[in-house]
Amino acid sequence: MPVDLEKLAKLKKATKVGGSRRKAKKIFKDDADDSKLQTALRKLNSQTLDGVEEVNFFKEDGNVLHFNRASVQASIQNNTFAVHGRPQEKQLTDLLPNILPQLGSENLEILRQLAENIQKQGGLGDAAAAAGLNPGADANDDDDIPNLVEGENFDKQVD
Repeated sequence: MPVDLEKLAKLKKATKVGGSRRKAKKIFKDDADDSKLQTALRKLNSQTLDGVEEVNFFKEDGNVLHFNRASVQASIQNNTFAVHGRPQEKQLTDLLPNILPQLGSENLEILRQLAENIQKQGGLGDAAAAAGLNPGADANDDDDIPNLVEGENFDKQVD
């Protein structure tokens, strides 16, 4: 079978390699991921926990992932918890007065370093004083009866 080189050259020119260009950039949405996650949580019979105002995750570097107004779903029988919200990465010192009851033994070293820094600075900050970390101050100072001023009769002023 003889090959016609002219026909072969025409066929070569007519064929295009590749497809047409992409007209619009594809935008990937996270909605599909969220719906898949919600479906998986529904299969586990998770329930929304009410009364959760904030959630804190303590990181190894001493920072805290702080979720304000977080929604928490839990499936206790499956040991599964889901936290939804927008986290803010904060230092432990920024959350200090309110976060003390949440600290565990894992964060004991961080608390020691914090106490050493406070002692080096020569005083307590407002946050530590509000948390009641001042060992020299008496918590019942406001409950004491004030001393009377000489020469003053407070009974006459009441009448």
